[in-house]
Amino acid sequence: MKTILVPTDFSDVSRKALNVAKSIAQKTHATIHIANFYSIPSGSYAFPDISMPSDIIEEIRKIAVEGVEKCANELKLEGFTVESTVEMGTASDETAELAKKLNVDLIVMGTTGADGIINKIIGSNAAHVMQKTEIPIILVPKDCDFDGIYNVIYLDELKEDDAKVLSKVFAFSDEIGIHNIKLLNVNTGFFYQPINAHLLIHFNRVFGLDKIKLDTVDGTDVKEGVNNYLEKHQIDLVIMSTNKKTLLERIFIQSNTQTMALYSKIPLMVYHKE
Repeated sequence: MKTILVPTDFSDVSRKALNVAKSIAQKTHATIHIANFYSIPSGSYAFPDISMPSDIIEEIRKIAVEGVEKCANELKLEGFTVESTVEMGTASDETAELAKKLNVDLIVMGTTGADGIINKIIGSNAAHVMQKTEIPIILVPKDCDFDGIYNVIYLDELKEDDAKVLSKVFAFSDEIGIHNIKLLNVNTGFFYQPINAHLLIHFNRVFGLDKIKLDTVDGTDVKEGVNNYLEKHQIDLVIMSTNKKTLLERIFIQSNTQTMALYSKIPLMVYHKE
């Protein structure tokens, strides 16, 4: 891993995202690229055509630059290699473009709730960025109490065409010193489909003995099963692989308050399947 992009608005949740990025960069020696996207109000509802005076625009840009420089200098004092970008725009629109331009390996961003099931859990900006990029992204919730990545679960169905995404997941986990990942399988009762044992053996042969450890939990549906597991185990990172947001919708649709509360405390890493 060479570069980690961290969009920031200098909020508490952005600082939490930066802490996650720092933990990964310490182990991978990656460069942390801080980005701030500032927007200029275009006028009031009553007077939409009134533009912002140039001196105020410059002051907004100056505040953004100073904030990024302060953050970058603090990281440099801690021994990190740091790059930065300050651009006019919004994080939801510009993050994916900047990530592609810089050819980053990972995006780490804080999340805040908004309207809609997916947005309430992962935040509207994060949901938008996820749909615009295929670069792996770690979503760090505002209530996350992060102390490093030690225990990881992979939440997905195991299929024959998962070899490519699994190779990326294991390459990442090896870089951060996690040498096996638990594959969480939810027993939902009547319609329960257990993980293909032959496929599990095959992937363990491909990626290394016991690279994937199977863990099963009961639940009336996937959401409840994941909840049950997270309540009983200390998990630092949940990894999913998805085609756009289909898996996220399956996991989070009809989420209740309890589901949202649990997912609001644990970073979620999303890989896109090819």
